[in-house]
Amino acid sequence: MLEPKKQIKNITPYEIASYYPSWDMKLDANENYIGPSTKVLKAIKDIPPEKISTYPCYGRLYDKLSGMYEIEKSCFVLTNGADEALSAAINTYISENDKVLSVTPSFSMPKIYTKIAGAHYIEIPYSDKWTYPAEAVISTIDDSVKAVIITTPNNPTADIVPENVIKEIVQKCRNIPVIIDETYANFSGVTNIRLVEEYDNVIIVKSFSKDYALAGLRLGYVVSNAQNIENIKKCLSPYNVNAIAVEAAIAALSDNEYLNFVVNEISQAKQYLTEELTKLGVRVYKSYTNFLLADFGIHKDLIFNMLKENRIIVKDFKSSNVLKNCLRITIPTLSAAKRLISLIITKITLVFDMDGVLVDVTNSYYEAIKYTYNYFTGKTITTEQIVQAKKQGGLNNDWDLTSYLIEQSGFKFSYEKIVEVFQSQYWNDGSGSINKEKLLIDERLLRELSQKYNLAVFTGRPRQEALYTLNKFNIRQYFEKIVTMDDLPSEKQKPDIEGLKIIKNAFITEYLIYFGDTVDDAKCASNMPSAYGVGVLPPSDKSDDLKEILQNAGAKRVINNINEIKIVLESITDENSQIRA
Repeated sequence: MLEPKKQIKNITPYEIASYYPSWDMKLDANENYIGPSTKVLKAIKDIPPEKISTYPCYGRLYDKLSGMYEIEKSCFVLTNGADEALSAAINTYISENDKVLSVTPSFSMPKIYTKIAGAHYIEIPYSDKWTYPAEAVISTIDDSVKAVIITTPNNPTADIVPENVIKEIVQKCRNIPVIIDETYANFSGVTNIRLVEEYDNVIIVKSFSKDYALAGLRLGYVVSNAQNIENIKKCLSPYNVNAIAVEAAIAALSDNEYLNFVVNEISQAKQYLTEELTKLGVRVYKSYTNFLLADFGIHKDLIFNMLKENRIIVKDFKSSNVLKNCLRITIPTLSAAKRLISLIITKITLVFDMDGVLVDVTNSYYEAIKYTYNYFTGKTITTEQIVQAKKQGGLNNDWDLTSYLIEQSGFKFSYEKIVEVFQSQYWNDGSGSINKEKLLIDERLLRELSQKYNLAVFTGRPRQEALYTLNKFNIRQYFEKIVTMDDLPSEKQKPDIEGLKIIKNAFITEYLIYFGDTVDDAKCASNMPSAYGVGVLPPSDKSDDLKEILQNAGAKRVINNINEIKIVLESITDENSQIRA
């Protein structure tokens, strides 16, 4: 293997896809979602053969750019995308061990080009999200700095650098280049291109990728003092821009009406996305670009995966600590934006306890309690005695309940031994009384609820037993989140709200409705902000006494059977003052 030069040994190349992706909505790379104008497509279609078989000429495109900006043609040079423009500018003016000053987070390629040149890339972090750190940048400029790079609007922060700040930087830099990347400028309506007439050290980089939708043709250009352009050309290959890109660019620049349409459409969709995401509690940063940077907090991974499952891809900054909760979303059309929002709009989350709510445990847990009680005491215990003990609350699971009943009878044995005997009767490697349980909820009702609500389980069972039962009754697929005894430390079991918090954090949800049959279930829901407790009378106890106990513990309503759930849900609305949303 050949050894590369030392400057590139530790550089990670910019990764690109090998094949065109099959996403329904590709919103991860800030490409123009709307696409190029019909004039561009016609110009490409009508290219004569000789423009393919001979080397390209650029005069007509230079004429177009010169006329559009009223700047001499000698002040322009075409490049193979804005990337090559940045690379050429850095290679022209930066030598080994020089310092190049920029900010972070920002576009990654200037950093790579600087390292290739053997120079040092100095990054000033944003202190405010996202206001350009002007004071820190300006104070850092000294004789050791040989170039300053400004990206405005910036990627991924979407902010712009004020003109007065840029001028102050340009003036302080005097004889060193200030490279201004304006890839997204047409979406902001702000350009600094006139500075090239006022200052000899300003280099403007432009692109046709985002606004004119020519990303696949790779076309950019540099605007600067004529002598600067002459020097930059020395770092470019001859004929670096292909003839098809040239013809497409001429056609694109001739269709201002289409550009205005694109900018307006993106502006409307951006406003819609900003408003709707904000309603969902997402922090959306002000954008002067064709993308939004949005902070989804703890729900970032959830949203990213949800969109991905629906064939929509957005940009995730996994390796960035400052952007770890953010997604960057390319602005699509307004109709596509509405579809995106419809996929992440909040839904109510229904949380179900298992025992006595989803599953009848009269012949399973109760049988195991009676067996274990008799094993240690030599006595028998009735279902009524078990029911009365459960009404007290504070017994997190049936192991605790069994231990309590044994102690109340005057016997003391190790908790571990009680659990061992209990499990030999109830679980017994899947062959115990767990198999005597019956499903209480109608499977068709669960299927219907899963179409409208997020469904979750919060149970005091061990995970293995919970999944065994859900799978046995073929209802596991309806629950997107399952929290069991194993997911919580002993001090965080019900009535502690930690389990409900885990469930709430697993969804973007308006509030939780928790269906439980015990005092601890009712207290748990009552203690949890944005939760609404509904008591469910288990098969073993339909008494008015239990109903009153559940209500006193915090249940807002009590139903006789879980299959009455629709009656409750139909009467609970977002405006219901009882719900602490």
